[in-house]
Formats: sequence, structure tokens, C-alpha cells
Amino acid sequence: MGLPQLETCCFVFDLKTGNTIMGCLNAVLSFTIFIIMAVVSATLEPVQEAAFEERNLEKEAAITGLYVMSIILVVMFFAKFCFDVVFVYGVVTERAGIVRTYFFMWAVFFFLSMFTFFINVTHYNAGTICVEVFYICLNVYAILLSNSFYKELNSREVV
Repeated sequence: MGLPQLETCCFVFDLKTGNTIMGCLNAVLSFTIFIIMAVVSATLEPVQEAAFEERNLEKEAAITGLYVMSIILVVMFFAKFCFDVVFVYGVVTERAGIVRTYFFMWAVFFFLSMFTFFINVTHYNAGTICVEVFYICLNVYAILLSNSFYKELNSREVV
């Protein structure tokens, strides 16, 4: 049993248009989260240095872990933004190989993103949490949409 097959995007658009829209929307959101995580990382460094000067080892360890995870998320979301741009190109030119590769990358990134986010969720503010939860829900739908488009492209090539 595989993933559910979607026929349209949001009951309105065909799969190609829906994937183009979702790819562009994901690119914008990936870039937004990239900026948010860069700002979080930049604001954590002074706090980390202050904890080091106070010799508060517990606080320093917690801030260091959060800082490292924020840096990892910055790199991940920048890479995701680049992959989003390539995906939109693959959808527009109807290249099944790019769509398939992106589908697998998207699934792996989705699980990595959820894992690193939920480890540090208690340290983020409400705005960051809301954006990330919306982003996770959007990714679930986008994974289903890209898989359906890939299957549609393969069925076109066979016929």
C-alpha cells in the first residue's frame, strides 16, 4: 500500500499547477524559516557568551545545544530553499527524475526538520512554533502532491 493518489490540488488546480504553486510557496517558507533561524542563531551567541562568563555550566550547555541546533537548521533550510527552486524548474519542465529525487529529499528533510524542531520546541517563541507547525502541515500535503504528480508523469510516459 502506498501513499494516497491525489487527482487535483486543493480541488481546483491540476497537479502540475498545484506542484508549481506548492514549490514556490515552500521556497518562500523555506527562505522565511532560514531567516528566522539565522536571527535566532545570532541572538543566541551573546547569551551563550554571557553564560560562559557567569560560569553557569547548566545554562551554558543548554544554550550551546540550542545554538548548534539553530545553526544546523539554518544550513538545512538554506539547502531546502535551493532544492525548492530546482523542484519548481523540474515541475515546469516536467522532468520526472527531478520530481522523484525531490520527493525523497522532501520526505527525508521533513523528518529531519521535525526531529530537530521538536527537540528544541520549548526554547522557541510562539511565532516560530506557529510558522514551523504550518510548515510541517504544508509539507505533508506537498509530499502527497509531488508523489501524485510523479505517478502522473510516469503514466504519461508509458502511454
